[in-house]
Amino acid sequence: MVTVFAFKDGFTALRANPILLVAGLLVGVGSQLQYVDHLIESPLLSAGASLAWLIVFPFVLGGFIGTARAAIEGADASLTHFFTAARTHYLRLLLATVLFVILVLGTAIGFGLIGFVLGIGTMALAAIHEMAAFGAGVISLLIWLVSILVVIMFVQFYDAAIVIENQSVTDAFRRSIGLVRSNLKSVAGFSLAWLVLLNVFFIPEYLLQLTMTDAVPTDILSMDLGIPFAVLLPIGIALSAVGFAYFYTVYTAFYMRLIAASPGTLDSL
Repeated sequence: MVTVFAFKDGFTALRANPILLVAGLLVGVGSQLQYVDHLIESPLLSAGASLAWLIVFPFVLGGFIGTARAAIEGADASLTHFFTAARTHYLRLLLATVLFVILVLGTAIGFGLIGFVLGIGTMALAAIHEMAAFGAGVISLLIWLVSILVVIMFVQFYDAAIVIENQSVTDAFRRSIGLVRSNLKSVAGFSLAWLVLLNVFFIPEYLLQLTMTDAVPTDILSMDLGIPFAVLLPIGIALSAVGFAYFYTVYTAFYMRLIAASPGTLDSL
């Protein structure tokens, strides 16, 4: 039920505070920087734009979570509040985001190496039984993917812990792990629902992005969308703005409900 209430909280807060859409628009614009190479001919400038967005994103994320919290609580959700929260938590969020990326990449590389070793054994097994080798390869890939998802699930609330509870970088990860461990069933259900619905929402953008790839659209969709990039870009920005505004408001609401039910998790670690 916590998951259902969080989605309702997100809708209510977004409807009552359109300012969240403005904050979401900042994310929408930034997320489309990955396609800047379609507008300019400089790979260096394109890479610089993407790197700049990675540095700016923690600022926008901190401001949004702080504003979403105010909206959910019925307090002043304004752009002033957005920039105040963003400035206050930026450095910790930037460092925590770097640590988050290192943890995820470390997990991916670590289990990838294990998969590589198992893959050598799988090739030997293929000489004996091809179906068994195929099954072993699939299982190895699933273990790799699940391991990454589990790590992400346990540390996913580090940003909310920093903004909402003013935790330090290390304590934010400890808080996230503690909350997930104490509410494993609820968090697993929420994470699955949140991820699936978020990606369903972005299906139109994913389809549009196919026209920006080197692949021929007719090879993938059996049709040519025939939509120019100048039209695709604002559509992508709009979808990202609305999607981010709603789903990260839901994410904030869910975290607030978690800490209300588990206020002492950090102290128990």
